[in-house]
Amino acid sequence: MKKVYLAGQPNKYESNWKKAFRGIEGFDFYDPEIDSDQTSSVTFFPQDLQAIEDADILVANPGIAPAEATWIEIGYFLKKDTTKPGETSKNLIMVWKDEREPKWSIEFVKKAGKIVNTVEEAVIELQNLA
Repeated sequence: MKKVYLAGQPNKYESNWKKAFRGIEGFDFYDPEIDSDQTSSVTFFPQDLQAIEDADILVANPGIAPAEATWIEIGYFLKKDTTKPGETSKNLIMVWKDEREPKWSIEFVKKAGKIVNTVEEAVIELQNLA
């Protein structure tokens, strides 16, 4: 069973987007909102980084709001999942909304992994990795 880390917007900002992944067979999901103690960075930061270290796949949804923690998670996974700088991860799926700014940054982000526009597309990409 492949382990998947769900990084990104909390449910309160984007109506439970992670729910779309629940029930997909063949994967074990780690959702930081559910699976780690989010009361303090002292607790959640090491727990979440360990979960990323253990993950085979990372699905990220940085949303529109600032998502500093998500970018740290993406960077940590990218370093873990690739062997040399500039390499693209086949196990990193990112939801990139068309309205996300700045527009130029998408070209940089595309170099990291697979980019999709919707959560539904991310589900399909994940199933392709089964």
